[in-house]
Amino acid sequence: MTKRTILQLVQDLGAGINSDEIDSLDETIEATDIATILKQTLKEVLDRKTWEFMKDKVRQLDVRADGSTELNTLLIPDDVTLIKCLRYKDDNGKFYEVQYVQACDFIAKVQSRTVGDDVLAIVNSDGVELNTLTNIVPQYWTSFDEVSITFDAYNANTGTGNLIEDSVIIADVMPVTDFTDPEAVLNIPERMETLVFNEALVTCNYRIRQIRDPRADRIARRQGISLRENEHTTKKDNKVTRHGRSTRSGR
Repeated sequence: MTKRTILQLVQDLGAGINSDEIDSLDETIEATDIATILKQTLKEVLDRKTWEFMKDKVRQLDVRADGSTELNTLLIPDDVTLIKCLRYKDDNGKFYEVQYVQACDFIAKVQSRTVGDDVLAIVNSDGVELNTLTNIVPQYWTSFDEVSITFDAYNANTGTGNLIEDSVIIADVMPVTDFTDPEAVLNIPERMETLVFNEALVTCNYRIRQIRDPRADRIARRQGISLRENEHTTKKDNKVTRHGRSTRSGR
């Protein structure tokens, strides 16, 4: 089965509520309403839980903002919702885990250092000096804003860009779909597309036609239950051990 494009989904939803034929996403007010309902339904389904296909993705951190002088800071990719671990490649090419510490502990560690040949006072965006080692690979990281990651060190001898090239995160993500592109497809598994479509169809009937379709409602509920029970595609243990609090920066 081939996944349907955004336009095809909107067309099928329109047909499901006996709407006029739809040729573009913004052709009529009703077509726009259907597209909006589809987008809202996708968000609601994704927000219900961290589905298996959203877990344990490998990502690299993004480059720092243009003009930034914070050589110890990199941006968290927009789709990341929870960083589970951060690994870094040392001078020997071996990856190791950089330890996450709370912001207050991170500040205590870096501000205990004395500025000198191998310690640079880097002023962050809030005007705080962070005494950063410049001759070793990082040992600690934290986040002050849940948008970026700050390291306690970087190796200037191998170039400041190595923070980007040599750091890898394992993270949970929130899939992004471009609803401005009618040819785009929902960035979700095929089985979930069916659930999103049927829940959107129920909502379209409620909001646009002001009618209730008990059969479509039952189908959507059954598909939601089935997907939750059968979303594993590998022989993973359904029991997950969690450590600490679940936040964007992995605390």
